[in-house]
Amino acid sequence: MFASKDVRVLLKGQAKESFLELKKRNDKQSQTLLNSIKRIIDILKENPQFGDPIAKRLIPKVYQKQGIKKDNGTI
Repeated sequence: MFASKDVRVLLKGQAKESFLELKKRNDKQSQTLLNSIKRIIDILKENPQFGDPIAKRLIPKVYQKQGIKKDNGTI
């Protein structure tokens, strides 16, 4: 957990559809990709700040409309 808070990783749109499709398939390539995605999800749950920071001014307006804000220095 991150700072005593539960962290959820949500997949939306095409990412969610692709993830669900991978879960249905049994070929080795699909399973390898699925395991990689699950590993990154686990990393994000442990450390939501994982990855490269993005300047707040570069956050597209479409994401701001979905509730991702850049108020008071936080996203």
